[in-house]
Amino acid sequence: MKIVTTPPAAKYIAENGGKVWIWLDPRRGLVGSYVWLEAHTQPPGTSRETKFTRSSRRPHRFATIEADGIEVRYDWGRLDPPDELLLELKGLVNKRLEAYWDGCVFVDQATPVPGMPDRSPGSGTSG
Repeated sequence: MKIVTTPPAAKYIAENGGKVWIWLDPRRGLVGSYVWLEAHTQPPGTSRETKFTRSSRRPHRFATIEADGIEVRYDWGRLDPPDELLLELKGLVNKRLEAYWDGCVFVDQATPVPGMPDRSPGSGTSG
């Protein structure tokens, strides 16, 4: 897994202890369910920001990787890790970290939907 951090995000992380916790936050909507990434500079459940989601109150098993002087603690559950994890800083006044799974806001394992043609790269189907 490659960790990519934008310069503003790296500065923000360094100013807040040099550690990042990232975990999955499954959500449901009217058209289906999706999995969002939560990224914070504090462990889940220890601050107002990290107590907000239901997933932050569940137990986690964090693995650790270090990249560019930043300690990233992550919990992907039963999913394989992404090829690339991008960390960006968002917000002008209320700054927050955003994590992107292979460039996507949502976790995507590129698993084909049953009954639908496989459109993953190299599958040979066109659409």
